[in-house]
Amino acid sequence: MLSRILALTWKIPKWSFELVSWGKSFKNNPIIGSYWLNVFGLHVFRVIVAHILFRVRLFLLSPIVPSEYRGEFIKNGYILRENFLNEDQFFRLAEELDQFEGPVREIIEGTTVTQRIFMDYEERRKAPEFKKLAENQLLDRLMRFCSSKNRPPLFYIENLCNHEDVNRRPDPQRDLHADTFHPCVKAWLYIDETSDNNGAYIYVPGSHKLSWKRLKWEYKESLEACKKGSKRSPGRYWDGSFRVAGKDLSEMGYQIKKLSVPANTLVIGNVYGFHCRGEALQKSKRMTVWMQARDNPFNPLFTPFPKITARVFEGIWKKALKRLDQGKINSGEQRNFYGRLSRPKQKKIVEKA
Repeated sequence: MLSRILALTWKIPKWSFELVSWGKSFKNNPIIGSYWLNVFGLHVFRVIVAHILFRVRLFLLSPIVPSEYRGEFIKNGYILRENFLNEDQFFRLAEELDQFEGPVREIIEGTTVTQRIFMDYEERRKAPEFKKLAENQLLDRLMRFCSSKNRPPLFYIENLCNHEDVNRRPDPQRDLHADTFHPCVKAWLYIDETSDNNGAYIYVPGSHKLSWKRLKWEYKESLEACKKGSKRSPGRYWDGSFRVAGKDLSEMGYQIKKLSVPANTLVIGNVYGFHCRGEALQKSKRMTVWMQARDNPFNPLFTPFPKITARVFEGIWKKALKRLDQGKINSGEQRNFYGRLSRPKQKKIVEKA
């Protein structure tokens, strides 16, 4: 009894903090996952407040990027730019990433294996072309604006390996979903072209916006997510990353768009909008520079010190990753090693014209 009281003494402040931050698990947080609180609109209230604050911060940061980028991001929920780097710079970057050695985290999701190297400040020092990309002025400003937090993102090298026959369960990233309840961004600079063969990125333009139909869907999903025990379907997602069915998409008036793009294309997406990995028809690999920026959605402010804040956040996240590693390794979801990413042999990533 005493141990239970002590556990609650620690957990209640934690659950309360998650309620006013990025916490989204209906299963692990009994406040967020309270059926009666959500009947009265807790989840929908969090969604609305987070979106209002996001738009306020976007407005205040709008001077740092050209209007064409702002308009595209606000209208569609993503920015897409082909030939983002000049040809020589992209060729050098692709060659560098193909040869780069670092601490690899290999994540198993169904038959898909995702290899990632977290490129913090120390790792970027070993990769001059990557460092140059991370310091690209346009990329920096776009990510600071789109995140609404005025902070550069976390950088990774990502290598997606399709049809590895590791686990016959479905890859959950291939179901259309929203990452969380609030706007946040991920971005990809594609080192390889994308197509049906290697699984192009799928996005639903406009689904990042709040509408009455979207809010009704959020309300319905929040009540489903509160179910417990035998009522909890094993096929649903209780971590707050809601999956959306085709019927619901049609009722909300959304249409899917497949972003098949050439190499050297930058895509920045608001991942509150519905998105997923496209199905890959062939056993294949594709590499990207992967970036993400996620912060407390209920903080009405943004940092006036982007570079310093980014370094601090990198250090915190690096320690957090190490804490998370062991549990995933023990469960068989992940393995870590030091070396190169798995790439096709005797084939360059790009051919210089």
